[in-house]
Amino acid sequence: MYSKSRKLQFFMAIMALIILAGTAYGGSRAAAASGEPDPYQIVALGDSLTAGYEHGYTEKSVPYGYVEHVYEQALFHGLRAEYVNYGILGLKSEGLKLLLQAASDGRAVKPDDIQKELQDPRKDNLVGQTAQMAKSIRSADLIVLTIGGNDLTPVMNMLLAGASNEEITTYIQTILDQYEKDLESSIRTIAGLNSKAHIVIADQYSPIPLPVLQDGVTKLRVKLDQVSARLAKDGIKLQVTDVSSLFVGHELEYTSIAEKDIHPNHLGYAAMGRAFATTVWGDYRTVRPRQANVQMSVVVNGKELPAGSAPPVLRSNRSFVAMRDITDAIGAKLSWNNASQSATVTHGSHKVIFAIGSAYVTIDGKKVKLTTPPAFLLKTGKETKTYLPLAALSEALGLQVNYRSTLQTAFINE
Repeated sequence: MYSKSRKLQFFMAIMALIILAGTAYGGSRAAAASGEPDPYQIVALGDSLTAGYEHGYTEKSVPYGYVEHVYEQALFHGLRAEYVNYGILGLKSEGLKLLLQAASDGRAVKPDDIQKELQDPRKDNLVGQTAQMAKSIRSADLIVLTIGGNDLTPVMNMLLAGASNEEITTYIQTILDQYEKDLESSIRTIAGLNSKAHIVIADQYSPIPLPVLQDGVTKLRVKLDQVSARLAKDGIKLQVTDVSSLFVGHELEYTSIAEKDIHPNHLGYAAMGRAFATTVWGDYRTVRPRQANVQMSVVVNGKELPAGSAPPVLRSNRSFVAMRDITDAIGAKLSWNNASQSATVTHGSHKVIFAIGSAYVTIDGKKVKLTTPPAFLLKTGKETKTYLPLAALSEALGLQVNYRSTLQTAFINE
């Protein structure tokens, strides 16, 4: 699925900066490199649905597609998660097959080697990353993908040309037979690179209310289930997540079909994210509704900090939490020196000392300048609470901290 709109190029320019970095926004590869626990790696493959394209994107837009929702759900489940997105606009199942084969073989390829006339402005960079793609797949814990929508786009040309339903049905069956072969080849290639990864693929939806197209979507799901069953016999687990039914009756609400763009909007991508998360983890998590005076939520190791008299606050776009709340949540030892107005937090092999109003923090005996505002005292109700900079504390203790502005939530994971 793709659009030839000029806005697409602006959108892709910003995505190139984000996606080609090879990690999630705010993800922490440095922590893994310094001996911290290995992150939970998510790899996304496929077409524009995986890329997260929405109608009306500009150069200032940041993608928030189903992949980002899956990533956030990993954080909600207490995982030190990172993700990399290789979604390519206009990609078909054969193109995915050829790209994955090149990655598996260690071959460098050009866009035309896998699919002619790809419309993605980033195609040279993305297709040229076969070595990095193979490395990402080998280290992945979860692989999510969407593919198949572009295989069916020629059907629209047949409809416009006045082809009969019988001709279209025959053509769709030919497409789907080839789709089945290409998809199975792709999944076997992925499994050859990483036999332990959890692989989840979405079925397809169609917001166009034509019976022949709806029938094609139904038959594609049958193909997916058949491929999954065959792979299972060889010990390869491919799960199919139900996206199609979520869009039925919500086509105008979940897509931009009214603007002649069949891509999901933010509600559609959220629905896809729920479907993927439910397939992977069995549920879809959210934070509690916040009161008007509460600026953000904090989730620690999969559990949201309890609502109380000392809500988290933002200062200079940085997150601060009440000292006792966060240390209790991470299971750290806390001591307070009233004379020096300083808090000592001990967790595992790390010891961190914050002094009220000080621009420095002591980490494992070393004095380090803060990149956040200092710790401060704040009166909440009848009590005065000590507030610590969440990112500085978490990173000093070897934890992953990630603030998701989309949810106004900070995640802290071991």
